[in-house]
Amino acid sequence: MDKKEYFLYVKGKAVPVSEEVYKAYWKITEHEKYLQRKDWKHNVIPFSALDHDGHFVDNIIDEKIDLEKIVEVKMRIEELHKALNTLTQEERELMEAIFYKEESLRSISRREKVTHQAISGRRDRILEKLKKILEDKI
Repeated sequence: MDKKEYFLYVKGKAVPVSEEVYKAYWKITEHEKYLQRKDWKHNVIPFSALDHDGHFVDNIIDEKIDLEKIVEVKMRIEELHKALNTLTQEERELMEAIFYKEESLRSISRREKVTHQAISGRRDRILEKLKKILEDKI
């Protein structure tokens, strides 16, 4: 029975190798391809995208990211935080309860022993106040 020959190509030339070396080479190669597919799937930038100085190569800019929109949103959030800082302690606590702690208006009204409508009215007045502050800024 003829023994099968194994070759790996180096710079276009066939180099005879043992079966063990051949299988080890292809195992590593297939594993690298598998990892590359996972990186692409999860939008991970591989180290091979770095140039020799350790800087990202110019062609890796993600076109899906709108940097201007991100900056605009961050600026609006900053303005909102400034506006929230103009509220009284009582107003801030109500806004935190409603929007950060996600408490219902009914539970707040029960805790403060006032009607649901009273809490709703306070919320609306505070939101109107914030809206006016933000309209002047934006």
